[in-house]
Amino acid sequence: MVISLLVILGGLSLYSRNLPERGVGQQSIRITIIMLAVFVTLRYFFWRTTTTIEYNDFGSFVAAIALYLAEVYGITIYFLGAFVNIFPLYRTSPPLPDEMEKLPTVDILIPSYNEDADLLEVTLLAATQVGYPKERLRVYLLDDGGTVQKRSDPDPHKAKAAWDRHHQLQSLCERVGATYLTRERNVHAKAGNVNAALKHCGGELVLILDADHVPARDILQKTVGFFVLDPKLFLVQTPHFFINPDPIERNLNTFQDMPGENEMFYTVVQHGLDFWGGSFFCGSAAVLRRSCLDEVGGISGETITEDAETALELHSRGYRSVYLGTPLISGLQPETFTGFVMQRVRWAQGMVQIFLLKNPLLIKGLTLPQRLAYTSSSFFWFFPFARATFLLAPAAFLLFGFQIYNANLSEFIAYALPHIAAATMLSNYLYGKTRWPFISELYETMQSLFSFIALTKVFRNPRAPTFQVTPKGEKLDGDFISSLAKPFYFIIAVTVVCLFAAVFRYIYYPNQADVALITGGWACFNLVLLTGALGALLERRQRRITPRIHVPVTLKGTLVIANHMVPCHVFDVSATGAGVVTKVPIDELPQEQSEVDFVVDNPGLGQLSRIPCRVSRVFNVATPSASGWRRWIGGGKWTRPTGMVQLGLEYLPASLIDERAVVALVFGDSEVLSRNLVRRQRHRSMFSAFGFLVARGARYSLMHFLHLFEILAISLRLRLRRLMSWAETF
Repeated sequence: MVISLLVILGGLSLYSRNLPERGVGQQSIRITIIMLAVFVTLRYFFWRTTTTIEYNDFGSFVAAIALYLAEVYGITIYFLGAFVNIFPLYRTSPPLPDEMEKLPTVDILIPSYNEDADLLEVTLLAATQVGYPKERLRVYLLDDGGTVQKRSDPDPHKAKAAWDRHHQLQSLCERVGATYLTRERNVHAKAGNVNAALKHCGGELVLILDADHVPARDILQKTVGFFVLDPKLFLVQTPHFFINPDPIERNLNTFQDMPGENEMFYTVVQHGLDFWGGSFFCGSAAVLRRSCLDEVGGISGETITEDAETALELHSRGYRSVYLGTPLISGLQPETFTGFVMQRVRWAQGMVQIFLLKNPLLIKGLTLPQRLAYTSSSFFWFFPFARATFLLAPAAFLLFGFQIYNANLSEFIAYALPHIAAATMLSNYLYGKTRWPFISELYETMQSLFSFIALTKVFRNPRAPTFQVTPKGEKLDGDFISSLAKPFYFIIAVTVVCLFAAVFRYIYYPNQADVALITGGWACFNLVLLTGALGALLERRQRRITPRIHVPVTLKGTLVIANHMVPCHVFDVSATGAGVVTKVPIDELPQEQSEVDFVVDNPGLGQLSRIPCRVSRVFNVATPSASGWRRWIGGGKWTRPTGMVQLGLEYLPASLIDERAVVALVFGDSEVLSRNLVRRQRHRSMFSAFGFLVARGARYSLMHFLHLFEILAISLRLRLRRLMSWAETF
């Protein structure tokens, strides 16, 4: 029967891909698949609870209970996720009213702490040319790096740096047409910064943007209409769309091949939360009603995830939220794994704080679905405890002989494997276009070792964590091994020893053969995850100063060289330049370092822009092609000529008008963001995704070891030289 259910599950999942994504037939199939998968898991859970736990000795019992609780956690999150995502709600933007007086006034708030002025300038230029009546819009830069407290620092160097920043950003705001705000003291981090600014603002709505979140021109056109229709609405949240890879994507070379790690949450989960009235504030790319913030004293600050905490408080008061799944900002992710971990640890600590201090199951005013939605969102971040258990559980039996799972191989195949298959199929069905199978396990494994320690501190003192700013815009001039790699060496060594122990027990202890096979296979899976993690811990050089944005729409341009016109097509843009192609022969084109005018129908402005540029490179285009296995491992590609010529252009803006045109061209068109999002979203089967992970992990973990051996060789050579130099003195 179970095999039949799995066949039906797989068949329905494949059949659903041919149906409209948001049709009635798709919804019926979604409910059926979820119910079937849940039934298979409940069957396993009943067997697991009633059959597989017994007391052999104290150590075995403790290890068995720890593993069982980790599985209970996983199944709980699995069921909560199925509930949240059973009826996803997809919204379209209502039109704005034609009458000017019916449009609410809007303040755009851009909190900043230590970001570079060049990065802030791009965000400010985009914010000051958002498509909204100028008399009903004001833009504020909230500088927490130039506060009176920082300008009065006892260290004269720090005080001078704060004063320099203060003057520099004041001048920047005056030049671009924004208002500069700072405050007396740095208290309550970002929440305190925003709350201090609210005292100086009078807009009916507030758009909050992180310093590196550059808004599209139509961000207010697509969000403000919701507030006009619903006076009880406190929030319209939009996705965080990132134009650069996170460290794991960059180091495993998956950014162009695989959906991003954030896309599951912003493309699937938030739509599910929205149906239940539980979509929440994510700190940026969101519009909030000012009167609602005033009612609760501004942005909440009891936890370090002040955004979700604020939403929870306002939902409990009966106010409503909306999630609009259209990407309307371009953001940056941390460049290094250290920055990535710092960010995720903050999220984990903050959401666990919410669970402990503001338990959604107990807070008054929420509906039952909202309680479950918030519980799902906060309880998810307990995963480091479960993931650490799953990593170490094979060693409990293989190295120490603890009886952690009382089952033979045939029982495991009859109960556990169907559950694993059903859960993986359901996850691939719900999230497969935005999160491939086993990728969540990789990300969780890489975070869990560090989040585990951080979360234990939260349990000891839920109010202890403090807000840490995520570093952005870090420069990577060369390859290096992350400073956070050492714990992974130890766990990989333990896992390899476990594999040898599994072979030993299988051969020399026939009565333990079944358990040795199960735990040995488990250790093999852990090793696949750990080799992927090791590959991602070799930080790779970042060749580009600013990320490129692929232009998936037909965007025509013209290069003006003296009086000569060269037609071209734009294929990518960045904050510093653009890539164009043309059919004009290479010998008729300007040479490198020549200056040209780049004329383009600027979609971010709705008009022609003429931008001075320098030609940085010119070359004939070759089309990349690669066999399947080369694409899997991210290896070299074969090429063939196309008859096209590619030119790299470097912007040379000569005025503020030119700078505004550049920002509008790169970041102003939300259609480019939407198409880029869809471009990376595609399904992979479980086996294909697993093969992809194995291949990338094997390749880049090998590179990691080679780099490590190179470092050790250099260190040994230096020591030998010092030894020889010391010997020559005698």
